[in-house]
Amino acid sequence: MPSKVFTIGISGPSCSGKTTLTRILQKALKHTAVIYQDDFFKSDSDIPVDPKTKLQNWDCPNALDFDKLNECVHYAIKHCKLPEGFVSKEEENKHDGSTQVSKHVLEGLSKLATALEDTLFLIVDGFMLYWDQELYQQFDCKIFITASYTTLKTRRESRQGYVTTEGYWADPPGYFDAIVWPEYVRWNQHLFQGTNHSEIEHEAVEDVLVLNTDDLSIDQVADAAVQRLLDKV
Repeated sequence: MPSKVFTIGISGPSCSGKTTLTRILQKALKHTAVIYQDDFFKSDSDIPVDPKTKLQNWDCPNALDFDKLNECVHYAIKHCKLPEGFVSKEEENKHDGSTQVSKHVLEGLSKLATALEDTLFLIVDGFMLYWDQELYQQFDCKIFITASYTTLKTRRESRQGYVTTEGYWADPPGYFDAIVWPEYVRWNQHLFQGTNHSEIEHEAVEDVLVLNTDDLSIDQVADAAVQRLLDKV
């Protein structure tokens, strides 16, 4: 049984590839626990309404219960396991990304698991992990997966919808441009040195590893993430 915890934050905009990387790590590492930020949305009726568009804004801090999310992360760190009875609705959402990676990546993950055999890898996956400073400070390794506006828009608009706390959400027409993209820029711009918000040139500050899925295959993303994890441990 694990006796200590190594925390991994995997953040980035909607449809960037966060969950693909999360599931690669979850599948290949021996001891893992995953917390999805999407499981901590407030009830559907409590999601804020954007005053300009009159649309529900699922992409702002007030749509999420950060207190409960932090409590869950703290519990997992303290007890080396998720809280009793914890169930993830995010697992019900369809995921289109491939989790097949190269032998080289798997060898790196095997080396990592062997080096930390008594460690639980706690992976926290979410689109706004690094906005909340209490949460930000909990991560031993911080990864940010991104892509261009065009790529993210195409991926998001091809999705059917999302399981929510009380039901199901499907984006209304124009939702990406009205809510998803501008809110992503607004709540993540503190992390970056670049100011070109039309395509955001990511040069992360501090110790966040930024990986762009326009430029990298999922195998290359996984390889870079594994190398960062090995450096951290």
